Formats: sequence, C-alpha cells, structure tokens
Amino acid sequence: MEQPRLWWQSVYPSDWAVFSLSDDLSRERYTALLAALEELSTRGPMANLEEVASQLHDVGFHDPLPEQELRNALDRLKDDGLVEPFRDYTAPVRNYQGLIVRQEAWALTQRGRNVVAAVRAAVVDARRALQLPSRLLDSVAATISEIIAHFGPEEDHGLLPMNLDDVRTRIDELQRVTADFYTALARLVQADVTDDNLFGENRDRIIEALRQFPREYERGLARVEHQLENLRKVGHRHIVETAVAHAGLIDARDQQHWIEERVRRLSDLEAWFTSDGTVQQLISSASGAVYTLLVAIDRRYSARRRGSDLGADFHALAQSLHRQADDEDARRVYAAAFGDWPAWHAVVPLAEEDVAHGTEAAAKPDRHRIEVTLREHERQGRASGRPRRVPDTTVQRDAALAQARAEAERRRRLTALLITPGEVTLGHFDGLDAEAAEALFRAVETALARIDPTTGVGIGRVDGADVLVEVRHGAPRTARAALAEGVLTTRDLRIRVVSTESGQAEDTARSIA
Repeated sequence: MEQPRLWWQSVYPSDWAVFSLSDDLSRERYTALLAALEELSTRGPMANLEEVASQLHDVGFHDPLPEQELRNALDRLKDDGLVEPFRDYTAPVRNYQGLIVRQEAWALTQRGRNVVAAVRAAVVDARRALQLPSRLLDSVAATISEIIAHFGPEEDHGLLPMNLDDVRTRIDELQRVTADFYTALARLVQADVTDDNLFGENRDRIIEALRQFPREYERGLARVEHQLENLRKVGHRHIVETAVAHAGLIDARDQQHWIEERVRRLSDLEAWFTSDGTVQQLISSASGAVYTLLVAIDRRYSARRRGSDLGADFHALAQSLHRQADDEDARRVYAAAFGDWPAWHAVVPLAEEDVAHGTEAAAKPDRHRIEVTLREHERQGRASGRPRRVPDTTVQRDAALAQARAEAERRRRLTALLITPGEVTLGHFDGLDAEAAEALFRAVETALARIDPTTGVGIGRVDGADVLVEVRHGAPRTARAALAEGVLTTRDLRIRVVSTESGQAEDTARSIA
C-alpha cells in the first residue's frame, strides 16, 4: 500500500500534460473537453460525439470544433489515459464508417475523473476568500460523535461509511483554516502596512481570530478531546472494519485498501489534537499574533510620521541642533543622525584562543572597554525610541566563559601530554591517563586508515588537542604500552606527535588537506 504522505512521488507528467500546453487554444480545447466529460459522467456511463459537442457549448467553449477534430482531441486524451472509448459490438457494420461509429461513445477514466476534479478544485480554491469559521471544532466533535453513535449495537451501521468520509472533510477544513490564519499573519508582517485596504482587512481578520480562538476554540477543544478519547476506546480499526461491509465496494479486493485509508484518516484527525499538534500550536499563535499586530501598527505609525518629506526631516534636525546647550551636545546629535561615529578596531587574535582576555580580571589597561546595551528592534525602529527590556544574561555569560576556559585548559593539558620529542615507540606512552590515551589512539586509528602507500606514513588529528599524529609501521613484532587503565598490545608502530602551532606541522597539515 502506498504511503499517503508520499503522494508527491506518484506525480507523473503525462497526467497533467494537457493542462500545461504552451498553445493557449489547444490547452483551452482539451480542458474544456475534460470539463464537459466530467459533467456528462454524472448523467450516464458514456456519451456520444453529439452529446459531447453540445456539452462543450454548455461549459462555455464556443469555438467551432468539427467532428474530425473532436475525435482527434479525444484520441489524444485517450493516449494520456484520461478518457476511454466504449464500443457497441451490436451495431451493424456495413462499411468503414460504420466501424468508426462503434467507438463514438466516450467517458472519463477513473484517473481522468480524479485529475479533472483536482484541477477544478485547485483553480476554484485559488480564488476563494480567506475564512476562519468559529464553530469548526464543534463540527469535528459532532462528526466523531456521529461515528460513535452509529457504531452502537442497535444502530444502523450503513451510515458509518458516510461518517468516515466526513472525517476527510474535517481534516481539509482544518488545513484550510490553519493556512488562512497564517496567511493573514504573513501579510501583516511582509506587506506594505501603509496600504489602508490591505491593513484594515487583515487587522480585522486577525482580531476576529484572536477573539474566537481563546473562547470558541479553547472550549470546543475540550469537547473534541473527549470525543477522541471515546473513539480511541472503541478502536479505529474496529469501527472501520464494521463499516466496510456497507461501503458498497464493487471490487472486493479493494476492501483492505479502503480499511487502511479510513484508519489512517482517523489517526490523522487525532494527531491534530495532540499536546504538540497543529491545533494547540494554532491557539498558541494567537498570543503571538497580538505582538505581530502591534508591530504592524508601530510600523504603520512610524511610516506615517516619518513620511517622505526630506526637507521636513532636515528642518527637524536643525531645530534639534539649535536646542543643544553647547557644541559638544550638538556634535552628538549630528553623529546620532548621520551615524558619524569613531571607528573601533578589533584586537588581533593570538595563535591560541585566549578566552580570558574578555573577563574584567584579565583585561589589560590598553584594551578598549565598551558598554553595550542589547535591545530588540524592528527594521524601521520603534516609534517611542525606548529600548526594550532584555533578560539579564550575566550568569549564562559567566558560565559560558568558565566552560570556555575549562576547555582551553583541557586542550593545553592534552597537548602537553601527547607531544613527543620525535618519532617514538608505543612504550613512550606508558602511564598515559585514560582521557589522553583515548584521544591519542582514536587519531592513531585514523592515521592507520590513511597510510599513503608511497611514503608508508599516515596522519590524523587529535580531537580535543592542538596536535597532529604521524604514524608508520615499525618492525614486524609485537609492542606493548602500559597505560593507566591497562596494557595495550599491538603490532609495533612508530609515532610522532607535533603541535599544530609549530613550524614542522605545516607540511603535515598540508598533506591532510
């Protein structure tokens, strides 16, 4: 059975080729023909050419279409698998034309009906208005309640298939409402809020949503969760297996697919209302929408207040400069207006990261100390000009510095333990502690896997220390290293460990790169 969430893997160009033709006349002819056949499929199993031509006029296609061109268009759709001809083998055949008459009854295939319905729904929904119905969760609770009620021992189980089909309708409505709500939010954030029509329309919609979600949705959510709990006790599969006998499936081989599909829909509906589900996130977004709306109002006010009059801006700046008590204050106002601040240059970093220079105790007198105030701001600034309050992060900053100092000390310690005076054997590392030994032999394993067949040397980096390890095979014998946690026995190796900051490590580093 195909996984429903992987539907995008089953999109084939041949199903949609007639809807993407570059020739407008040809595309309209084929789409109008499919629309006519879709409407005719609700009136009979098949339609002859005369009925198809008449229905083309009813759906709004008034271009002349001779019989031969109509038959050619139907043949093209037949090749795409969207329509199929019906042959009347009882019709008398007197000539070649009579043989063709047998094939003049046409109808959409099952795939053709689904493709046309999907395109029609997409085109119609693309122009629909955004909606946020207030009683949507009540309709979800009512659908679940009807499924449970019709499943009772004394009830008519024949209504269960229609109730289960309503589950898909409820899921589609939830998806549509959620998308509409976030679309309104996106318009407020991204669009030009100085547009009165756009701003007023989305403002009213979001304010209405904020009024409904805390009240209607929170109250309806409790009822839905209660009904879902009752449905879970009965069992999704148990209900669907009872309903399949009344589903009217023509082919009995489709029963298992029908059951799995309905069980999945019930599970999908339940997933919407879990603690981390989409509905909970949607309700939580209502509080975020308040902030978004206020930011949009702030941006709108700033845009209106600032305007586009450059002369008025300079006039306001001149008045501000004139009100200053002395030249120093006037220079500060000028610098604030034009961003004319002196440059501060960063300190050149050392070869080894110095995590202590940022602390007050280790700071040298010649270092620049700058007081910085962090604040949240929008792209166009706040109308009031006051900075927002931010949480005090002193404790977290001190903890991060302490952690960085500890890590730097650990790297220095490992580096000092592992560096060798030259090429050594395993016995050089006798007594090495567990942490240093683990870091060293991980690098040795990497170096052994990278041995160059030409030079017979492999190179690896040590994680957690600023050193490189160079390894080659020694004499064909066994070597031992008495480490702190035990004795390591392996074949004889020649190892050299150098610091990455030393000059002799440059060639080694280049070979790794």
